[in-house]
Amino acid sequence: VILGTHYGNETDGRFERGIYVTSIASRCGSLLAVPIPPLLIKWTNITWRGVAGIASMTSLLGVVVFYLFLSDSPGKLHDPQNPIKTVPQSNISNSETVRLYQQTPTLYERAIIFSSSLWYTVKPSIRRILSSRVFWAVATAHSGASLVKGSDRILSTYYRDTSYGVVTESKASALSVFLSVGMLIGLFVGGKVFTAKVDNDEEDQRDYPRREMSSQLRPKNTIAFLYCLSICMCYSLAFLAMPFVRRLLHLPILVFILQIIASLGLGAGVAVQFYHIPAIVGSREFGKNRGLYAAYTDGIAALVSSVVWRVVGGAVEEGNPQGGGWAYGWAAVALLLVLCGTLMVSIIEIYVVVEGKKH
Repeated sequence: VILGTHYGNETDGRFERGIYVTSIASRCGSLLAVPIPPLLIKWTNITWRGVAGIASMTSLLGVVVFYLFLSDSPGKLHDPQNPIKTVPQSNISNSETVRLYQQTPTLYERAIIFSSSLWYTVKPSIRRILSSRVFWAVATAHSGASLVKGSDRILSTYYRDTSYGVVTESKASALSVFLSVGMLIGLFVGGKVFTAKVDNDEEDQRDYPRREMSSQLRPKNTIAFLYCLSICMCYSLAFLAMPFVRRLLHLPILVFILQIIASLGLGAGVAVQFYHIPAIVGSREFGKNRGLYAAYTDGIAALVSSVVWRVVGGAVEEGNPQGGGWAYGWAAVALLLVLCGTLMVSIIEIYVVVEGKKH
C-alpha cells in the first residue's frame, strides 16, 4: 500500500523494483524464523516462552521502525489512504471536519460517530471491492499461488509417507523449509527478470512502434513459464509418490532428493505471482481502496486454498498415503494451478502490458 502511494503512478519501474526488494526481505525473515527458535532452545537456556517473547519484541521493533521512518505518502508522514468520514463527503466542509474532532463527544455520540464512519467510509470501500470483477478475477487467480505457499504445512507429511521410513517425523518437520527456499530463489531470479522486463517494455514502447508488439509478450511469457514450472513440479511430486516409481528407482534416498528438487522448483514457480501481480493490479485499479483490496484478495485466496486442501486431504486418505494417495492430491493441486495460471496470464496481459502503456 505504501509503495503504491509513493510510486504507483510512476513509469520508471520504481514500484515494481520496490515490490521486488520488499518481497525478498519478507521471505528472508520467514526463512530466518524457521531455524533460529529451535537453535536458541538447543544452544541456550531460553525456553519456548522466552523465544516467543523475543519474537514479539522483534515484531514490535519492526512496527516502531515503520512508524518512525516511513511516510504514508511523499512529503506527508501521516496521510491515510481513505480518511474516516462521518457524513457524506458532499455535505461536509473542512471547518466542520475540524470542529467535529475538536469536540469531546459523549458515549452516545461516540457510538453514532462510529456507526456513521462504518456507513460512509467502510461500506463504500467494501462495495467498491466486492462489486469489481477485477477483484474476483485476481483473488481467484491468486488462490493458486496461495495454495502452493500454504503447502509447506503438508510437505513434511508427504516426505514421511513416501520415504519408506528414510525420513522420520522429526526430520520431516524441518524439511518443509525447502519450499520457502525455493520461493526465495524464485524472487531473486524470477522477480528480477520480471521487473527488468517490465522496465524494458516501457523503454521499447518509447523507442519503436514495431518493437512494441513483441515487448508486450515479455512479462506475460515470464509468468506463463513460471506457472509451467510449478505445474511440472506438482506432477513430479505426484509421479514420485506412486509406489511403482519408488520401487523402480530402488533407492528411497534418491526419491527423497528428487522430491526436494521438485519442492524447490514448486516454490520458485509461484513466488512472483504471489508477491508481484496482486500488488501491481491493486495499485493501478483500486486507488485509495488498495489496502482493503489486498486484505480481501488474500482472504478469498486462503478460503479457496483451504477448500482445495480439504479435498486433497480426502483424496490422499482415500488412496492410502503410503500408496498412491499423494499422487491424486498433487495432481489436483496441479489442475488448480493450470486454471489459476490461465486466468493470471490474462490479467498480466491487461494490467501489466495494456495499463502499463497508459501509465
